[in-house]
Amino acid sequence: MQTKITFIHAADLHLDSQMDGLTVAHPNMKSRLQESTFLSLKKLVQCAIDENVDFILLAGDIFDSNRQSLKALVALREACRELQKHGIEVYIQYGNHDFIGQQPIMSYPENVHIFTSEKVETFLYKKNGEPAAAIHGFSYTTRHIKSKKALEYQAIGTGIYEIGMLHGSLATGGAADIYAPFSVDELKRTGFDYWALGHIHKREILSEQPPIVYPGNIQGRHRKETGEKGCYLVELKGQSCTMTFVSLQDLRFEEVVFAIEEGSALYEVEKTLMDLCQKWEKAFGAAVLHVTFQGLAHQLIGWEQEDRLEEMLDIVNEQQHSLGGQLVLASYSVQASLEVDQEQLLERSDFTAALLTTAYQPDEMRKSLDELMRNRQFRKIKQSYSDGELQEMLEEAKQLLLQTLLEVE
Repeated sequence: MQTKITFIHAADLHLDSQMDGLTVAHPNMKSRLQESTFLSLKKLVQCAIDENVDFILLAGDIFDSNRQSLKALVALREACRELQKHGIEVYIQYGNHDFIGQQPIMSYPENVHIFTSEKVETFLYKKNGEPAAAIHGFSYTTRHIKSKKALEYQAIGTGIYEIGMLHGSLATGGAADIYAPFSVDELKRTGFDYWALGHIHKREILSEQPPIVYPGNIQGRHRKETGEKGCYLVELKGQSCTMTFVSLQDLRFEEVVFAIEEGSALYEVEKTLMDLCQKWEKAFGAAVLHVTFQGLAHQLIGWEQEDRLEEMLDIVNEQQHSLGGQLVLASYSVQASLEVDQEQLLERSDFTAALLTTAYQPDEMRKSLDELMRNRQFRKIKQSYSDGELQEMLEEAKQLLLQTLLEVE
C-alpha cells in the first residue's frame, strides 16, 4: 500500500503586491496592507510546521511581478530556510505574473525545487528513503502561454502518487485562452492523483475524483477578492484524499450593506455605522470593507452630491483608528430607490420613460473614461474598471438623472 503523504497546496501569493489604490486612499492602513502578503506567507509556513507536512506546492504567481523586489525574494528564501529546519520540501513553479524570462537573482536552500522551463518536468519526492510521489510541472518564461500544456503531462510509474502542478485557466475556445488553457477531461485522462492548480484567485474544486483544485490566493488584494483566503492541507493515503481549507489572510476584504431608514439624520447614520463596524469586526476580524448604502434616492443622492457619504466614511475611519479598530471602510456605492412606480413610468412615452429603458453598455462607458484613464495621476489610484464597477456607475448615473428629472416634473 502507498505510504501516506501530507502536503500544503497554495498559489498566487503575490508577495509585495503594493495595493496602490487602497494605500493612497487610506494612509493609516498603508503599512498593514503592504505587509499583508508577507504576513500571510508566515502563517503558511507556521501551518506547514504545525501540521508536520511532507512538502509544500506553490502553484505560480508567488511574486506580484517578474521584477521581484529584494524584500520579496528574501522573504521567500527565509520562509524556505525555516521549512528546511523541519524537513519540509518546497516545490515552486512561476506563473504569468512572475514569469522567469531571466532567473531571479536568489539562492534558495536545498529543500527548494523549482520548475525552470515551459517544458513539463518531474521531481521525485522520497519519504523514508523510498519514492513516494512524482511532482510534475512547468514555469512561465513569458507572460502568456497559449499551448495546451495539460497534454504534456505523463505519469512515470506505479506505486507512487502522481501530482500535477498547473498555473492556468479553463479553456474557453476563444482569444482569452492565453494562460495554459486546459479542460477537466484533459487533466483526468492523465490518471494523476491530485492536480494543484493556480492562477484563479477564487477557491474552487473543479473535480473531486481526482481532486482538481484551485486554492485561491492567500491574501485578498481588492474588494472583488472577498472572504477567507488561504491554502489546502491535503492528505493522500492510498486511493483516498482528504482536503482541509486553512485560512491564512492577514486582512479580509468584504462587501457589506447598510440600509438607511427613511428620514434619518446624517449624525444618526454616522452613529449607526459606528455600531455596525463593531459587529462587522467581530464577524470578519481585521478587514477592508466596501459599503453599499441603500435608501431613498432623494436622501442618498443628495448626500452623495454634497460629498457627505465620503466625509462620513473618513470620520468613521478616523474614529476606528483612534479606538484601535481593525476595520477600514475603503469604498462605497449607492443603491437608491425612487419614490415612483416604475411600471407606471414605463407606460409613458416621454423622455423620462425613454431614459429608464436606455441600455448604456460598459464598453461605451470605457470609451467615455478613456481621457481620464490616460491621466498619469489618476492611474496611480485606479488602473482599470471591471464590468461590475462600470455597471454600478451606470446604475448610479441613471438613478441620479431620473431623480433630477422627476424633481423638475
